[in-house]
Amino acid sequence: MDTHIQAILSCFCGIVPEEDAANEKQALFSSDVRSTEEIANELVQTIKNAEKGGKSLDKTLNSIVGTYGWTENLAKWTLEKLEQVLQEASKLKPVLKEALDKAWEAVNATEGFVKDHPIMCTVIALGVLVLVAPWALEALGFAELGPVEGSFAALWQARYAGYVPKGSLFSFFQRLGMVWH
Repeated sequence: MDTHIQAILSCFCGIVPEEDAANEKQALFSSDVRSTEEIANELVQTIKNAEKGGKSLDKTLNSIVGTYGWTENLAKWTLEKLEQVLQEASKLKPVLKEALDKAWEAVNATEGFVKDHPIMCTVIALGVLVLVAPWALEALGFAELGPVEGSFAALWQARYAGYVPKGSLFSFFQRLGMVWH
């Protein structure tokens, strides 16, 4: 009853009583917004200070990234900051030091293998190219039935105004896209 009287008085007097409590719902998302650089810093610090690797470190890193997800910018920032940390190899903790040592061993072994067996490495590289090329052509829009609408290939074909010259790079890629599936 009291609220009805206040409503009638507010109509006559033009005064609206102020409410102490907020009328709106709480936001569903926290306002804890972190920049990509802050997340990358936290990731690198966690990696730098890790006592042991494995699934526990992986879980910790994924919890740091959280709902932001592993974006390309985050990967770039993290890689940049890790490079800076790795420049000071003497200050690394055992986990990171061991990973760095294993990486150097792999690089040295691979370099020696490439020098000793250049033909085999060329064959392997060509094999990888054969496996990746159909996917790359399709990603560019060179499909089995012609250029995919709205793709890079369609844009490139539009440059020719429908008259694609025989033997051009476009026609070569399109032929590969039509045959190589």
